[in-house]
Amino acid sequence: MGQPYISVIVTAYNRRRYLPFALRSLEAQTLPRDKFEVIVVKNFDDKESDDIISRSGWKEVYNDDLYQGRMVLAGLEESRGEVITFLDDDDMYVNDRLEEVYKAFTSFKRLVYFQNSQTIIDGNGNVLERPSPFLPISKNLVGGSPIVIDVDRLRGLAKRYNVSVADLVLKVRARADFNSSSLAVRRSALEVSAHLLRELPISVDSFTFASSLKAGGLMYFTDKKLTLYRVHGGNWSPNFTSEEGNEAYLKRAKAFLQIMFAYRLIGHRLLNDDINVYLCVERLNKGWLQILLQPELGTLPPELRLSLSDIKLALRCYKVEDISLAGAAFVMGLTFLSPLLTSPRGRLVIGKIVRDVVEALITKRALRGGEVWSN
Repeated sequence: MGQPYISVIVTAYNRRRYLPFALRSLEAQTLPRDKFEVIVVKNFDDKESDDIISRSGWKEVYNDDLYQGRMVLAGLEESRGEVITFLDDDDMYVNDRLEEVYKAFTSFKRLVYFQNSQTIIDGNGNVLERPSPFLPISKNLVGGSPIVIDVDRLRGLAKRYNVSVADLVLKVRARADFNSSSLAVRRSALEVSAHLLRELPISVDSFTFASSLKAGGLMYFTDKKLTLYRVHGGNWSPNFTSEEGNEAYLKRAKAFLQIMFAYRLIGHRLLNDDINVYLCVERLNKGWLQILLQPELGTLPPELRLSLSDIKLALRCYKVEDISLAGAAFVMGLTFLSPLLTSPRGRLVIGKIVRDVVEALITKRALRGGEVWSN
């Protein structure tokens, strides 16, 4: 067997329902089979999925780790392709996605990162013509489609205006770091930072984007909707208008905590930037945790409390437009309330007040289609 050019890493954890659809979308790819390989990393047996994997001659890797980064790393270690792309168990590719990825990377020898836009579908596969305002798709904001950005040249501009390269790219391409199933990366760019995947609980998409920025080279963005991104009950969305009750709040708190850890790793250790969007969003999530952690969990540990340094960072984030004025005020207000929020009773009282205010703001945002917390 020859050397595949593209390695597709499929990850599935505890979800059997949608995986066969994802795998069949790989079977339907127009790119010749000898150009790509598939590595399926999952923690369960499923006859329908296993039959597809077997008849296609794909690799299967068992992994029962809760960290998304470790599942991807397990697939990466088994892969051989020059280019790595991903497919989440609940997403699908359109038939020519891998062909488009192949054309882009073979056309631009310095290309390190590829991202396409998405079509949003529901749990039954129906296209959502008007997705939630909380889930905008990736799209080019400047320059038409496709666009190719030279990260190395962008560094000088970033230095001149005292902003991070990540922030500049995200001003040209909305959600340039969104949805693993829409990304592809040069293997060499990912391998340099692969050791950090062991510490990454979630946000493989943002990690891949940041790894590509660190490596330097070209980034390719197309508005072609080559990925079907599925929204269903198993997806998590950080809003306060859906589920209620202790279990729902604990679920949200866990998710915010995971994002905090992931963005801290990306912002500090991967990008090494003094200020960037990941550090700013990490502070916002730290603020949310102040009111989401239930009284039953006891006194807030010191590492989760806000301090004056968080206010300074929030103001700098607002200055470079990584968070809105409302976001900065949110961090500042909770910092001043920190002595009360450290106690279980204080979180109970203040948390209810803040949630009522946020629900009103989110409703207003949904009606006008604007931003509340970040730009």
